[in-house]
Amino acid sequence: MISISINSLKPAIAGLSKVVSNKSTLECLRCVRVDATPEQVSIMGTDLDMFARITLPEAKCDTAASFLLPFDRLQSIAKRFNARTVLNIEDGKIFCDLGTGRVSENVESLALKEFPEEPAFEIKTVALPESFPSRFTETMGCSSTDETRYVLNGVLLDVSDPACHNLVGTDGRHLFSANSFTLPLSDSVIIPNHKLLLWRGLADLPWALAGQKNKNNTLVRIAAGDWTLTMKTIEGNYPNWRQVVPKTEQHRTTVILPEEHAFAEIVNGLPGGDLNDKPVDIVIENGAVSVKGNTGGSSILLEGAKAKGPDIKIRLNRDYLTKTFDYGLTSISLIDPLSALLFTNEGRQMVVMPLRTADYSQPIKPSAAPTNQPAPSEPQPERKPMPATNGHTNGAATSRFNGANNPTTPAAEKPAIEVAIEKLDGFKVVFREALTSITELTTLLRQAVRDQRAGEKEIHQVRQTIRSLQGVKI
Repeated sequence: MISISINSLKPAIAGLSKVVSNKSTLECLRCVRVDATPEQVSIMGTDLDMFARITLPEAKCDTAASFLLPFDRLQSIAKRFNARTVLNIEDGKIFCDLGTGRVSENVESLALKEFPEEPAFEIKTVALPESFPSRFTETMGCSSTDETRYVLNGVLLDVSDPACHNLVGTDGRHLFSANSFTLPLSDSVIIPNHKLLLWRGLADLPWALAGQKNKNNTLVRIAAGDWTLTMKTIEGNYPNWRQVVPKTEQHRTTVILPEEHAFAEIVNGLPGGDLNDKPVDIVIENGAVSVKGNTGGSSILLEGAKAKGPDIKIRLNRDYLTKTFDYGLTSISLIDPLSALLFTNEGRQMVVMPLRTADYSQPIKPSAAPTNQPAPSEPQPERKPMPATNGHTNGAATSRFNGANNPTTPAAEKPAIEVAIEKLDGFKVVFREALTSITELTTLLRQAVRDQRAGEKEIHQVRQTIRSLQGVKI
């Protein structure tokens, strides 16, 4: 029999609820495994991607035992009584003495063999710096949740450069990386997004890490306090993230923010937050830095922010901007209105792509002369026709949007504005076709992911059926 107070059990229930789903189609995944000896008691839950085990140091046990326990029943009982109540748990039964009487509840669960086997792990974990959990949490907050971009659905632990190990997360629109620590890994791995890894009760603990290659996959183990997490990594090639980080020599304008400020509240209060891209403009003029919503209103000066370099106006999504404030990134490097912004501070950096706006296009002004006649006071330059196109943008016969001429096309007299309009019409056709193809491909990939998951569930159900048939005695 295992005895433990509800107060000591609550952290275990809170953490395991991030892994164990009471709605799982597999009954074994709705249970937790209890392993007890007179020296140690632990509870483990899994969703097949992660195995989470917590040791309960305050639990007492008189005999060794291992059994499964329905997690929803354990949650329900823990909510019904106060924190000082002591629960007594054994195979098939949970009871407690209230002083005025005993409350007992019988529970039915599967046989122990129905529970998925925890992967064997032989390598010992190595302690990580105190700052690692918070850096990991920040990185995961920038990773993708798009199922069609599976390789981005996690945090890259990049050890390709022995002199500078990095944590990297991106969703294709912004990218975050952090370094200043050494990772105990021989190869780079991608740790998948998991809500348990973002749980506050885990992020506040010191972490230790280890990686292990098996025949079919690579495993990672994280030890944090009384928790031990074992999970599969994401297999695949992570994009070359260093290519998108602007080089130092490209920077033209630099902004330094004060260590403490309330700029996030200012940005969130600007108009335009209900638009799709939540646009906000950063305006730098004469060394002063201000922000402005694009739906009207005046600019708001960011007191204490100082800028060096040419004046610039750049638009970006306010969610990414406020995230950089929350992360404490105090230096901003800018190149031009259409290039990525780089936010940095003490070994951490975030790259954010700006929003393209009509403010920075190069409009073509039509001539004041009649449509087909040059102005009498100024000579009209010779116009050459728009080159023929085959409808593709990556072939040898592509349209030349930079104004290059095709000498094989017969000459024709057209105003520059009409030539530009024709080019835009051609580009729109190609762009629509590309969008259609991307949409179809996305649909197919999502269906493939659903089919794969359904197949895995069916396999586990078949395995359960086979195990139950093996236990039948004639």
